[in-house]
Amino acid sequence: MKIDSPWLKKVAALYDGKRRDFNWRLAADGIIHHHNGLVYGRRSFVARVKKNAAGAEKIIHASETALSRLGFGYLGKPEPGALLLDAGCGRGGSSLLLAAKYPGLAIRGVTVSSYQASAARAAARERGVSGRVRFSRASMLALPFKKSLFSLVWACESTEHVPELRDFFSEMARVARDGARLVVIAWVNNASDALSRGYAAQVDKAYVTKIHREKEYLADGVKSGWELREKADLTGPTAAYWAGRKALKSGSGTESFMAPAFASRALLYRLYAYDLVKRPLAKTAP
Repeated sequence: MKIDSPWLKKVAALYDGKRRDFNWRLAADGIIHHHNGLVYGRRSFVARVKKNAAGAEKIIHASETALSRLGFGYLGKPEPGALLLDAGCGRGGSSLLLAAKYPGLAIRGVTVSSYQASAARAAARERGVSGRVRFSRASMLALPFKKSLFSLVWACESTEHVPELRDFFSEMARVARDGARLVVIAWVNNASDALSRGYAAQVDKAYVTKIHREKEYLADGVKSGWELREKADLTGPTAAYWAGRKALKSGSGTESFMAPAFASRALLYRLYAYDLVKRPLAKTAP
């Protein structure tokens, strides 16, 4: 799907309009996240948010950084000179954290939002890493990269904007090397829950998403050669995060349905780690 498709234009318009928004307000450290957080200990976390009015947003932000750091562990330790694709990079938060963690890692981030790409480039320059961390406006379903280029792919809460997951996995397989590691963190529609359809519809409308079911993350990856190696259920810790968000007086407004969606497990929060395995060559007739 090219970047000028009607669907991706809608996604781009959403993020082009998010400038001095909730995510920006949280980022006192300059790392702007566009994803959930993780909290272990819901009751104490909510109490801290309510008690520390002046520092509540800092507490929320720290939980989002915790999600990034947990996810990075599933990438493994990059070899010197490794190249990572940040598929749906937002304003560069994950890429900048990875660049600081791994000085030998080169990163290419893509987003459909021209504003986000510009903001991410400015942040990379400010941190002195623009030589190895580069951002561009592009569709992650039609990437401007040659095949077999990346040894690592990071897709944190970006596959929700993809209409068909098979297209995502196929394009990631095209640009990734054999044996590459792909880490996906996603909101997932819990097909077994009666409330899932209603909550998914609210989320899709607010965030211009198409929330997928888990069977799609499992089956569609295999078709493109992505073998699932690890899976983690992060629903409980992210439900606690959204409970804290709901306790804030300065949230984004989506807390009213995101918090109960995760608390009831109508929506799941999953991490999937895949490796690209060599696909057998098609047999030819003798």
